[in-house]
Formats: sequence, C-alpha cells, structure tokens
Amino acid sequence: MQLEQFVSQAWDIGPAEVLVRRIEISEIAPGSTLTAAPSMGAALTSGEHATWKSLDSSSSRQHEWLLGRLALKDVVRTWASERGQQLEPRDIEIHIDDEGAPFARCAALSAVGGSPVISLTHNSGVVVAAAADPGALIGIDIEYVNRRIDVVARALSAPEQAFVAAEVASVLDLLVAKEAATKALGVGLGGGVSRWPVVAVTSVPQGLIVEVTSITDLGLVLPVLVLHPLDTVLGICYVAPDTDAA
Repeated sequence: MQLEQFVSQAWDIGPAEVLVRRIEISEIAPGSTLTAAPSMGAALTSGEHATWKSLDSSSSRQHEWLLGRLALKDVVRTWASERGQQLEPRDIEIHIDDEGAPFARCAALSAVGGSPVISLTHNSGVVVAAAADPGALIGIDIEYVNRRIDVVARALSAPEQAFVAAEVASVLDLLVAKEAATKALGVGLGGGVSRWPVVAVTSVPQGLIVEVTSITDLGLVLPVLVLHPLDTVLGICYVAPDTDAA
C-alpha cells in the first residue's frame, strides 16, 4: 500500500455538498497484510500512532480506531483534492473534542479556508466518514436494519409513535435521524432518545427527510436525509454554512 492510495472507497450517496467514503470492515480484517503493512502505521501522525498503540490490541477497539482515522483522513484528502490540494495522510491530524466529535487539523488547508467539517459512523460491517465545507453542519449515522429497537421504541414520543404506526417512518429511521442530527451539532445522542423530538417526516425520491428539533439550540430544526442502502439505514444531516436550519 502506498501512502497516496485510499483505504476507503468513494460512496456516491446523499447531498451533493457532502463527500462520503466507506470502508468494508470484512475486506480489512485484523491481522491482514493491509492492516499490518508498515505504510498503514505511517498514515498516522506521531501523536495518533501513540494513541493507536496504547489501545488494547487483543480487542477490536484498536482495529476500529485505526479504520476510523483512515476513513476520516481519506475523506479530508478527497475534499482537499477537489480544491487543488494534494495531501498525504500524515498531513492531517484527527482530534476528538470534549463532546467526542472528530475534527481535522491540517496547516496546508489554511490556503483554502481551513479544514472541512467531518463526521464518522460505523457498525460491525462498515466504517463511513463524511466531510463538508468549513462552517457547515454535518452528522452521519448508520445501522443495520436488524438492530434491536425495543428500548428505542418505548422511548418515542406520541407523535413519533404515530409516524411509525402510519408507516411513514420506522423506529430505526427515527433513531438514525436523531443520531445524525446530534452529531451535526457535535454533541451526540448520549442515550437521550426522547430529548430530541422528530417533528416532521417527508418522503422524497431518495428516501425520507426527517426533521429533528435541537434541545441545545432552541428553535433549531435539523433536516436529516434518511436512506436505505442495502441492508442498512443511513442518516445524513447537512446544513450549509451560514444557513439557518429553521
């Protein structure tokens, strides 16, 4: 593997303003020649490498952490390439803020207005990273359609239960929308399913637009595009820079 190559694959899905890339975990299994290659570790900065090595290698945590960093670096590099900036993975450092949201730092991108905003999600089979222009809101979430949703269903409000009863949206659609919306605000759902009410669901050609009310910014309603690729439910919350969601 050469450093200039991408570990992830481009995923042409969602709003045109959002870049999305994915890694199929089954194709990069722990202990494979790809993950063991020296160039994989070389994709990390010294600080990232130290964090990676400090994680428990006997569990899946170290492997998942690495794939998440590589997916985020790939999507930032793709965004930069579209603006004439050719970057290596080590040119980008991924950090996590106090709320657990990822953000990128890259000195070279100051020439194009700074680093893009980014978001990351994964389940047991895939890692997905997204990027959008600085100043935008972006949040993504993905779940398998067979995820257990009993507890979530009991936490839905009466209006949300009505959406489900009318088959306008599934419980999982609403959960993924809430997760994506909270990630866009950089706070995460944190188990508070009932605290982020869905106020509207609209069918569109691609899937659904689910509108989620923010509890951190009163009056803000976040639109989430909910899609159903293969056997998953994918939510993408995107609000353009300098645009009010509602």
